[in-house]
Amino acid sequence: IQMIFQDPVDSLDPRMTVEDIIQEGLRIQGFRDKKENHKKVVEMLNKVGLVEEHASRYPHEFSGGQRQR
Repeated sequence: IQMIFQDPVDSLDPRMTVEDIIQEGLRIQGFRDKKENHKKVVEMLNKVGLVEEHASRYPHEFSGGQRQR
């Protein structure tokens, strides 16, 4: 878990997709199965009002409000 400031561009690695960013946290917590992790990523995106297709996007491809989610 990390603090995401009002301008999330400074907090998110622009070279990683949203899925990679979320999966990094899952791997650190010990979740290793890639298929299960993908399902968890999709669940998390859905919880904040985003869809599975957003997982393959990079942070700069989101609007400001979407980045804050």
